[in-house]
Amino acid sequence: MTHSSTVLIVEDEENLADLFGIWLQEQFEVHVAYSGEDALEIFAEEPIDIVLLDRRMPGLSGTEVLQSIREGGDAQQVIMVTAVQPTEDLASIDVDDYLLKPIDRTKLLRAVEAAELVLTYEDSLTELLSLTARKATLEANLDKTELEKDDRYGDLLQRIRELEEEADTTLQRLETDYQIDMLVRDQRIGSQPVEQF
Repeated sequence: MTHSSTVLIVEDEENLADLFGIWLQEQFEVHVAYSGEDALEIFAEEPIDIVLLDRRMPGLSGTEVLQSIREGGDAQQVIMVTAVQPTEDLASIDVDDYLLKPIDRTKLLRAVEAAELVLTYEDSLTELLSLTARKATLEANLDKTELEKDDRYGDLLQRIRELEEEADTTLQRLETDYQIDMLVRDQRIGSQPVEQF
């Protein structure tokens, strides 16, 4: 990503919300909401990439805010940060990560960095799928020899190679830097309390 992601912290304990903001502000553009209602107002005005969401809040609960976020197609990554121990119901809650309080600066930063990396991966993958579809259409309908003479086709192939490398590198970083195994992560969540980063 050329710019840092925008993070919204939704936490009714104001001191904790502000502390999270201080921890993250050096690397990310940070917005803070002290209630679910405030969070939804911010969503109406700002594009948000990542949300740190408290589960239990007076007024609109974190679960209700999450539902609104998902219905509106807003934030792309939602990390629940809560004192609520996970139970089987986590299997049906549409969050991208679940962190237990108390949480330290290192764990919080790692979780948000990993979420940003996933967004980068998703953006690259979307572009890669689009370009690969165009390549397939060109190759199915035009003469390969003629295509290979066209600089635009060459540029397309080059961009596909770059995106494939980028996707591979991002996956490796998620697995090595953040210990996220993209294939077995869901099984871990279902079978035991979620491991924190």
